Amino acid sequence: MRAFSPLSLVALFAVSIALFVAVPSGAQNGGTAAGGSLAEARRAIDAGDPARALALLGDVREAPERQMLRGIARIMLGELRDGARDLERAVDRDPALREGWMNLAALEIAERDYETARTMLEKAVALDPQAADGHLNLGAVLVLLGRRGEASGHFDRYLELAEPSAESFYLVAANYALAGAEHLAIKHLRSAIGLDERVRLQARRDDRFLTLDSLEYRELLSTDAWQPPAGSRTAAAAFRAPYDKADERLLFATLDALRQAGLPYDGEVEATLRWALVWGEGGLRVKVHNQDDGTGVVRLSAPPEFAAPETWQRTTRAIFSVIHERLRSMPARDASIAPRSGPVGGGGR
Repeated sequence: MRAFSPLSLVALFAVSIALFVAVPSGAQNGGTAAGGSLAEARRAIDAGDPARALALLGDVREAPERQMLRGIARIMLGELRDGARDLERAVDRDPALREGWMNLAALEIAERDYETARTMLEKAVALDPQAADGHLNLGAVLVLLGRRGEASGHFDRYLELAEPSAESFYLVAANYALAGAEHLAIKHLRSAIGLDERVRLQARRDDRFLTLDSLEYRELLSTDAWQPPAGSRTAAAAFRAPYDKADERLLFATLDALRQAGLPYDGEVEATLRWALVWGEGGLRVKVHNQDDGTGVVRLSAPPEFAAPETWQRTTRAIFSVIHERLRSMPARDASIAPRSGPVGGGGR
């Protein structure tokens, strides 16, 4: 069993089963702070400082919410038995403590007692049917119990109540993947990618998706369907050096050119057999790929506020020039050709 923060999204791992559990934030149903030290204790827990939270909570005998928070802090410190005892006593004294039921359920999930966790999460959902996290957690447990139809109802309700985001669709997709519901996992992952393409890279590294191996899933991960919004700054150049995961000269030259231009980028590059994506600050997106004739292409795009048109043209031309020079200096299978800005399988502006 691992410690977890009750006020944020956490991942619980039970041997080979990984469950992403959303635990409530702030006070819910009886969770209003009574006194400054209680509010401060909540902030300390949220900041990952359970020792300070314990010092702030003081006497908990006449305050179920304080006892609940003490239980949470103890669990974070690894005092699982004492923490669970505090949570149990807190909900016995005040059954309306939704956070208490949610955290007790998380402990049962870590112990693989999914039936007990289901009962506790049903209590939490009954206390606040409009709380999205309760439906997500209950759906996740129902999936583990093999009750996929009921789980889908709670996942759908979660998506209705939660603010639409790539993260919310991704969480549902991950739970479906755990259950082996590949079609539903792909459906929700596709929705997540449509809102934020970077979750595609996240899915590649997520063990919960390892069991998915259909052609539909592989195509989803290998397809870049993104199109720059109207008005975006764009530019592209072609090089004789191809994009090839076995011959990374063009990608490395592009990264060198970005560094020389003073454009910071994320070191987590998404690379497939067909293309590679680099994300920079300010919405800069760089795609390296091949054209049908085998030439490599570097394609840049950014929102209009990234740079004025003249600055964008000057910057991208300099980047393409550096790529060209870097390729000329590398041991090459073929020499690069001079870059050309503008139309390369699409317009540039």
